[in-house]
Amino acid sequence: MNRSALRILCASAFVALAAISSGAAPPQSAPPEPASLPQSVEVEQVASGRTKVTFSHRPERADSSVFLAGEFNGWNPTRTPMERMGDGFFRVSIELEDGRYPYKFVVDGAWIADPANSSREPDGHDGFNSVLVLGRAASDMPTEQRVVDGFTTPDWARDAIWYQIMLDRFANGDEMNDPPNTRPWTSAWREMSPWESEGGQTFWEWAVFGRHYGGDLEGLRARIPYLKALGVNAIYLNPVFEAPSHHKYDATTFVHIDDNFGTKGDAMMSSANEDLLDPSTWGFNQSDRLFLEVVRELKANGMRVIIDGVFNHAGDTHIAFTDVRARGRESPYADWFAIESFEPFKYRGWAGFGSLPEFEKTETGFRSSAVRDHVFAVTRRWMDPNGDGDPSDGIDGWRLDVPNEVPLEFWREWRTVVKEVNPDAYIVGEIWKRADRWLDGRSFDAVMNYQFAMPVVQWVSGEIKPSELDRRLQAVRLAYPEQATFVMQNLLAGHDTDRLASMIMNPGRGYDRANSERPGSRYNGAKPTDEAYRRALLAVAAQMTYVGAPMVWYGDEVGMWGSDDPFCRKPMLWADLPPNDDPEERIREGHLDAYRALIKLRNDTPALRRGAFKTIVADDARNLWVFERTLGDERVVVALNGSSEAQPMPDVGARGETLFVSDGGGAQAGTIPALGVRVLRIR
Repeated sequence: MNRSALRILCASAFVALAAISSGAAPPQSAPPEPASLPQSVEVEQVASGRTKVTFSHRPERADSSVFLAGEFNGWNPTRTPMERMGDGFFRVSIELEDGRYPYKFVVDGAWIADPANSSREPDGHDGFNSVLVLGRAASDMPTEQRVVDGFTTPDWARDAIWYQIMLDRFANGDEMNDPPNTRPWTSAWREMSPWESEGGQTFWEWAVFGRHYGGDLEGLRARIPYLKALGVNAIYLNPVFEAPSHHKYDATTFVHIDDNFGTKGDAMMSSANEDLLDPSTWGFNQSDRLFLEVVRELKANGMRVIIDGVFNHAGDTHIAFTDVRARGRESPYADWFAIESFEPFKYRGWAGFGSLPEFEKTETGFRSSAVRDHVFAVTRRWMDPNGDGDPSDGIDGWRLDVPNEVPLEFWREWRTVVKEVNPDAYIVGEIWKRADRWLDGRSFDAVMNYQFAMPVVQWVSGEIKPSELDRRLQAVRLAYPEQATFVMQNLLAGHDTDRLASMIMNPGRGYDRANSERPGSRYNGAKPTDEAYRRALLAVAAQMTYVGAPMVWYGDEVGMWGSDDPFCRKPMLWADLPPNDDPEERIREGHLDAYRALIKLRNDTPALRRGAFKTIVADDARNLWVFERTLGDERVVVALNGSSEAQPMPDVGARGETLFVSDGGGAQAGTIPALGVRVLRIR
C-alpha cells in the first residue's frame, strides 16, 4: 500500500489531531470533525491501543542533522535521530500507545514545531509544540465519569487540602544553621544587601536568584499551630535534600536532608563515610532525624506529608557528577549522566542549565541500572526510614518534578516500588498539559492540575465566559478516571508562576506567560488592587468547592503578591515578626479570614470533597457559574458570580440553607454578591 493510501485509511481510524493552543476544545454543540493527518505523519496500527507512527521533515539543508523530541522520549534532543531518505526527507518510526503527544523537530540544534502540522499548543517558552493525539478522536468527549478497573488511589487524598511550602522562604526557626550571607527575613525585597553587589552583580544578574533567607525545619515545626488554624491537612514540601540553592532542585545528594534545614555541616560529613552505590552504608544524621521528627509531628497534628522527587536531573555539585567530572570514563558513575563528550567535558543540562546535569535515559528508563536502583533505594529510604515494613514513620508520597522527561515505563516500575512500601501512598506528577497517559492506573495517582488553574484564573480575570470555563473543566474532569479526578492537586499558583493576585492584575497574558519583571517587561509588578484580591478570593471559592483536592501556595492566603520566580518566592509574612521594611508588604487579615472560612466550609461539608458534580447554570449574560455537589442525601449548590454587580440566585429547585456567602455574610438574601459566592445546602 502506498503512503497516501495508508494515510487516508488510518486517519479516521486511529488518529485525531487536537488544536489546543488555548487549552480549549470546540463547543459541545458543534463537535469537530476528526482532522486528517498532516503530510508529516503516517500511522499503522500494530496492536490494540498501540500505533506505529512515522514522522517526516525536510530541512532546508540536505546535510542537516535532524532529531525527533517529545514527551515520548523525555524531550531528549538527541535520543531519536531521523534518517535522510532518497527524497530528501528525514524520517523515523516509533511505536506509541494511545494518548496525546506534544513534539518538535530538532534541526541542527534548533527546536522547531512541525511546519506541516497546524495542531499546536504553547510550549511555555514563547513558542509552540506540535500535538498528535492517538486513539479516541478528540470529538469523542465522554459524557460520564469513567472508572478504571484495578486503579486505586489513596482514600485520604479525597479529603486533602494541600499547602505547599518552600522551606527556605517559610520560617526561620534556627539561625545557627543559616547559610552564609543570609538575608534578614523582613528586609525590603527590592533592595540589595551589601554583599550582593560583590563581583559586579546586579539585582537581576544574579543577586536576587542566589538569595537565602534561612527558613528551616525548626521554623516549620514552630508554625504547625498556624497550619492547623488555617485548616490544611496535607503538606507538600519543595525539595528538602542537600543542595546549594534556596529551592533545592539542584541536589548534591538524595540521601540526606539539607543541613541548612537541620544541623549545619552534617550532610557532607555523612556522605564522605558512605558508598552512594550501597544503601546499607547510608546512615541518618542529625538533619535527617530532625526531618523525620517534624514529619512525625505534622502527622500527629492530622497532616499528611509528601516531598519533591527530582529524579530527571541533579545538581552539578552532586556526588556522582563531581566524580564523573574529575575522573571521566574511569568514574563508576560515568554512565549516569547525559555526557556528550569527556574530552573536552561536555554534558546536557536540564533546559540548558549547566547547573542541572540530566541523568541519561533510554526509551524505557534510565540508561544506567545503577541510577534506577539508586532512585528505588532513595524512595524506600524516605517512605520507610527504619525498614521495618511499617511506613508510618516515613513520608506519605511524592510530587514528581518534570516527570514527562523521564520515560513512562520507568514510572510504571517505580509505582510498583512505592505501592509495595505503602499502598496508601500518593503519587502526583508535575504535568502542565493534559495528562491522560499518566493517569491510567499504572503510573501516577494524580497530577498538579494546571488544567484547572488556567481556565479558573482566566474566568475570574474577565478573559473567558462561564460557559467556556465549564466546558474546559468538564473536558478534563471526564477525560481522567474517577479515581484520579477526585484526588487531583488543584492549585491556582505555585513556585513556578506569579502570585494569584498578581496574575489577576495582569490579564490577557496566558497562564505563566510574559510574567517576569525583568527590565523591559510590561508586567505590572505593583501591589494588586482591592478588586484583584476580591477576584482572587472568587477563584479560591471555586477551588474549595470543586472536584479534586485544593492546594494553597504558602503566603497566598495572607495576600502575598509578586511576579514569576523569584518574586513569587518572597519570605512568608508573619504577624509576630517586625513589620517588613517595605511598607506595602503586609498581611491582609480579611484575606486570611476568607481563606480560613472557605477551607472550613470544605472540611465541614463532605459533599464538597467527595460528591458528584453537576452544572446547573453557566450564564454568560450575567457571568454566573452555578453547580451542585451531591453525596448521598446531601445536596450542596455553589453559585459563583463573576460580574461586578450582585445577581439574583437562580432557581435550584428547592429552598436552601446558606452555608457560606462572601462579603462577610452581609449580602442581601437571595442574591450572589458581586465577585462573590453563595453556597447552599438544599433541603
